[in-house]
Amino acid sequence: MSELSHIVTFPQALGTGIIIALDQPATQDFQDTVAAMIEHFESELSRFRDDSTVSAIAHATHGGSFEFSAHLAPLFHIYDALYCATSGAVDPLVGADLVRLGYGPDLSFEMLPEALAHNGAAHGRPCWAEAVERDGSTLRTHRAVQLDFGAAGKGFLVDMIADQIATLLEPQVSYVIDAGGDLCVRTLQPQSIALEDPQDTTQAVGTVSLSDASFCASAPSRRHWFVKNPDDPDAASDSNIANNPDSESKGSSYPPSVVRDSHLLLMHHLLNAIDGEPVRSIAATWVQVSHGGNPEIVRSHPAAWADALSTALFVTNPDHLASHLAGQVTFDCAMLHADRHASASEHFPGTFFTQK
Repeated sequence: MSELSHIVTFPQALGTGIIIALDQPATQDFQDTVAAMIEHFESELSRFRDDSTVSAIAHATHGGSFEFSAHLAPLFHIYDALYCATSGAVDPLVGADLVRLGYGPDLSFEMLPEALAHNGAAHGRPCWAEAVERDGSTLRTHRAVQLDFGAAGKGFLVDMIADQIATLLEPQVSYVIDAGGDLCVRTLQPQSIALEDPQDTTQAVGTVSLSDASFCASAPSRRHWFVKNPDDPDAASDSNIANNPDSESKGSSYPPSVVRDSHLLLMHHLLNAIDGEPVRSIAATWVQVSHGGNPEIVRSHPAAWADALSTALFVTNPDHLASHLAGQVTFDCAMLHADRHASASEHFPGTFFTQK
């Protein structure tokens, strides 16, 4: 990214930080606009903020009507589409499952009693299609529900920032937006980007070359933790790794050497919303949505789609997704399975390293 020498950072945004690299200086107006946009976005959608609209929905015992900003209607549409395409395996109401597994606003990383018996739509947890009524950007509920928009929210914010670049900066600006690995790339020269190895995040399993695309990855490697195994009556006497928030991975590896033993059970944030449990069969996914040379495509939310699809690939076959979403989004993807074999769609813009 040698030509992208002008850097703007928002280190606290969405818990991962956002970095924008440009080939021209960013105006103060642009920086102030993006900072305000991030703050407003989090004030509506963050489940980790007590003052957010999502938190208000979680505490509304009898439900209610909740108005979000009008520009968020396409985000909710993406969740409508993914809920249908995955037969409910991607569902914003997975927020309740994450809380029970220990990944709630308090970041306790302690699983609640009988969590696995209550998690998921299969065990009676409310689901998006039944518990939430949507009218544009208005959500109506009849009880308290815990929403999590992490599957597509970060990518959606990337698209919003890209739209501000097009509006407030020079038309031909080159840039890369990086929101914790959710990327929007518009450059003259292709950018080589590593595909992080989930078993060793200091290494790569391959590379992609991008110049005009949105690109997102999903993996449990940076967000996993251990809990006490509910099947072991003596687990309470085990190491405090099960209760220590610092045991959430700081980029070490996934899967670690222990996935399940007599005392500890490995959890991560990529759940199948039907059974409410972490997906064990997939180690990492990568999705590209090409811009096709169209600078207006950011208004079709390519990064949000790439973000959402990288999650959906943990629970649904890519061919099924492509067929079900035809006419809404076209994408290329790659997957690293838990047994370390890799697969990719025909036009995925990268290669995997192979061992001889």
